[in-house]
Formats: sequence, C-alpha cells, structure tokens
Amino acid sequence: MALVCGILSLIGRWYPMPRPAFVLALIATMQGALQVNDSSASARAITRICAALSAFAAIVTITAVHGSLEQINMVLVMIAFAASYAARFGVRWRGVGTFTFMCAVIASYLREDERDLWTVASALLISGVVVHLVRNVVVPDRPALEFRRLVSAALSVSQKLRKLVHAVGRAEPRASDLRLVMTALSAEIRACESALPLENPGLDDSETTIALRLLDLQVAAETLIHEASRQQAENRQARPRTDAAISEVLKAETALQAGLAALPASFPSSVGNDTPVTKADWFPKRGEWLRDQTLRRALQVTLACAIAALLGEAISSERWFWAVISAFMIFNNAQSGAAVAVRGFDRAWGTAIGIVIGIILATLTHNHLLWLSAALAISVFITFFVARVSYVAMSLFLTISLSLIYGLIGIFTPELLVLRLQETAIGVGSGALVALLLFPISLHQQIAKAINALLIALADLLEAISDVGKQDRGRSLARNAAAVDRNVGAVLTTIGPLRSTWSVGNMMTAGRDVLREAYVMAYAAHQLERTFRTKEPNEQQRGALLALSRRLRATAANGSTSGHPVPNPAETASAQTLEKDGQAGSSAVILSRMLDAIERERRSG
Repeated sequence: MALVCGILSLIGRWYPMPRPAFVLALIATMQGALQVNDSSASARAITRICAALSAFAAIVTITAVHGSLEQINMVLVMIAFAASYAARFGVRWRGVGTFTFMCAVIASYLREDERDLWTVASALLISGVVVHLVRNVVVPDRPALEFRRLVSAALSVSQKLRKLVHAVGRAEPRASDLRLVMTALSAEIRACESALPLENPGLDDSETTIALRLLDLQVAAETLIHEASRQQAENRQARPRTDAAISEVLKAETALQAGLAALPASFPSSVGNDTPVTKADWFPKRGEWLRDQTLRRALQVTLACAIAALLGEAISSERWFWAVISAFMIFNNAQSGAAVAVRGFDRAWGTAIGIVIGIILATLTHNHLLWLSAALAISVFITFFVARVSYVAMSLFLTISLSLIYGLIGIFTPELLVLRLQETAIGVGSGALVALLLFPISLHQQIAKAINALLIALADLLEAISDVGKQDRGRSLARNAAAVDRNVGAVLTTIGPLRSTWSVGNMMTAGRDVLREAYVMAYAAHQLERTFRTKEPNEQQRGALLALSRRLRATAANGSTSGHPVPNPAETASAQTLEKDGQAGSSAVILSRMLDAIERERRSG
C-alpha cells in the first residue's frame, strides 16, 4: 500500500492524480493481496489480469450511468450476482468476482468522471503490478523454509501435549484441555500435509517418508490422548500405558526430525499443489435450478445487496456503500444460512468495538501525524494478519484503521463512525435475513455433506489398503490418509457456526458430537493405515475391509444402509471378523460403530 501511494504521488508531480485514484488503488491493493490465492506465480498473474480487466469494465459501466443513483444500484446488484455466481468456476473466478465487486462499489461512491477513466486504469495497473512484484520478488514465497517452520510448529505442539499429559494425576488437566491441544496438533499436521506435493510422481523415498512420519505422529498423539483420558476416568495412579504412549509420541517426534533432516534443502519447491480444476457447467441442470447451491447463494447475495442499498441510502445518501459491502462480504466463505448469520453478528460486534477504540485513538492522535501514521500502519497490518483467523478481530481492526484514515484526511467525527455502525447493521441484517429466509441452505445439510465426503475418503483408504500387489504402497496410503485429514478439516470448517460463541445449548452439543465422530473415524483410519503400511491384508482381512468400504459408500450415498439388500456372504465379511487381529480389528470395529451412530442419527432426523 505504501509503494502504491508513493508511485501515485510521484506521477502526481507531472500530472495531478485525483483523490479517487488513490482510494481505488488502495482498495485494489487490499483486495489483490487477499483475493488472489493461486498457488503459482504465473497463475496469480493471470488472475490479477482478469481481475483488473473485469473491475475496469464494471467501473466503466457505472461511470456511464453516474447521473442516477438508482441505475448505479441496479448495476451493482447485477455485479453482485455475477461475482457470486462466478464462484462455481473455481478459486480464480471467486477471487475475480470479489475483487470486481469491491472496486465497483468504491467507484460508485467516488463517482468518477469519464475523463478520469485513464486514472482508474492506471490505479488498477499500478496496484496489480506492485502487489505481484512484492509477492513474488520483494517478499517471495519460500516454500522450503515455510514447510520446515510448519513441521517445527507441529513438533512444538506435540511437545506441549507430552508435558500436559505428564501432569495427569498431579495438576489434573481437564480432558477438554487435552483435546484442545490435540486439535491444534491436528491442524498443524494438516498444514504440513497440505504443503507436501503428494500428487507428484517424482517424489523420492525420503520425501514420501515425511508424509508417513507425520501420520505416525498424529496416530501416536491420538493414542496418547486416549490413554490419558482413560487413566483419568479409571485410575489416576496407573501410568504404564500412558507412559508407553508418551514414549511413542517422543519416538514419532524423533523420527520426524530425522526425516526432515534427510530432505533436500530445496524441498518443497512449490507452495503445495495447484487446486484441481474441475469443469463446471455454465448453468444448473434442468430441474435442479433451485437446488443448485451456487445459484441459490447468488440470488441471496443479490437480494441482500439490493435491500442493503435501499435501506442504506435512506440512512445516508453518501455512505450507503458500507451497507452494501457488509451484505456482500458476510456471504464470503459461508456455507449455510447459519454461517452467514454468525459472520454477520461477528462483523457487527467487531465493528462496534472497533468504533469505541477508533474514537479513542483518533482523538488521542489528533494533530500528531507521526503517532497517527504509526497507529494506522499497525492497525492495517493486524487487520490482514488476523483476516483468516478471526472475523471479529479483522472487523475490529479494520474499523480502527478507517477511523485513523478519517483522522489523517481530516474528516473524522464520532458521528461518522456511528453512521458506519448503522450502515454495517443494515448490511448484516439484510444478509442474515435473506440467507435464513430465501432459499435457505441448511447447516445440517452442509454438515451431512461434509460427513459424506469424509466417509468416501475413508472408503478410498480402505480400498487402497485392500489393493493387494499395488506398487508404491506406502505413498498411496499416505495420499489417501492425507485426504481423510483434509475432509476432517472440512467438517471442522462446516460446523463452525455450531462452535461459535453465538451458539448455545443443543447446537453446541450437536457440533461436539459431529466433531467427535469425525475425529474418531480419522483415528481409526490412521491406525489401519499404519498397520497395513508395510504388509498386505490376508484374504479374510481384505474381505472385511472391502465390506466396510462398501458400507461407508452406501451410507454416504443414501444416508443409511437400512433397507438395502443384505450383501452376498461370499463377497463380504463383517468388521467383527477382524476383532481378534489386534489394532486393525479394533480400528475396523470403531469405524463400524461410528457408522451405526451416524445411521441412527440420520434415521431419527
């Protein structure tokens, strides 16, 4: 942002750059940093070009109707629909859509003159070039260093877990504390796995070993949690099994460190894998228009923005755009109506707190340019730093930043911030109301969808284990186990609204139950992967695993296996036939019992 402002200021020495060009350039810089998330530099460059062209076309359209606020609102509503609908075509077009919408809204507020369109093009061009150069040249991605930091973070959390378990029987850590640390460790391990190019057929043995040792650490940690919890419940003084589990975690940490040291210094050379490109139809299939989630979400966003524009304009004919932006943004990355409502409350809550702090800071730094600039820089930095961690904190520091910007350009008043809160509340209320009433996308349906994807990933893993004679067995199982973990992460994201501070009672309990089922099934899958990594199942084991795989797929496809014909005994064997096969049998039985629980829940509605 500093570089963009500096370049525009230099250009202004020869040709005066209007203030709207600075504002638009800063918005484009922010959005270019946040919305362009392709994994390679070349892909990011293409996305930035598409975003700049799309934004310029939208601004030209708005400029052509700048004399009528009603026509501007109509154009914005159409852009909101197109931006939301573009998400069906992948990450690139979701980013392009959001970038275009934000630039269009700001252009609607700034009311650019046709004669200044070249400054709009200059602002978009300069911001795009600067962001791309900073991302790829000035502060480039360093995937090899980042991967090692991720592994170090996972090892650090694992060590914290061991120390916490050591205190069992003395300091009495709660089971929830143990699970919280385990959740953090699982997240760190998933981050490590996401940086591994597991789809690359050129991996050597040392690189494949890292993926397996990450899985070993997760299995050992999950076993430690299980033993520590059982020790607390049964006999706080009996520690042999817990001590053995602690030793296994320490052994897994040591093996992971050794595997990391054996990797080439340049590994990995890229930031994970490119997101798979799936060809999406331009329109939903016949008869499925109202069931198509992308279309439903686009209609919701469109109506929410339209309502926010009308009500926002009634409050203020100059600052109505705050309401429209709020209505649009709370739909970002929200998979259900409940998630939209929660994000809306979070945005309003963060804005309200930010206004109080912003008024205090803007008042204290009034007429102190150095302190005001320092506070602004810190606020902007924190806004981006916490953007993907806490929506409340991001909204809070964004509001503080705006307060300081208003102070910097001399238009700060407490009334202006109160107006921002009012417009934000209008946008949030419009979005939440529409998301919950118009073509609502059920949170429980989204949770069921995420669980079904996890069941399919588990079935894929069991089939890979059962694939006797397969070459490169360890790498194949590691890839399938990593897919299971990614789907556990998707379940965690989906139940976010149930785990929010805004949710209470039965909804919180439901969230814990779903998460517990996902974690338990992932644990069982890890144990099976570890058991059969270096050996192939015998015929009886293979039959039982394939039977369990078919049951997983049937549950994912139909919601319950009840009512299905009994499988041919010659083709299947129940999970109980493995019960005497040590850890493999126990894990298969665990999966079978979790399926029983899921089927009972779905039958009971």
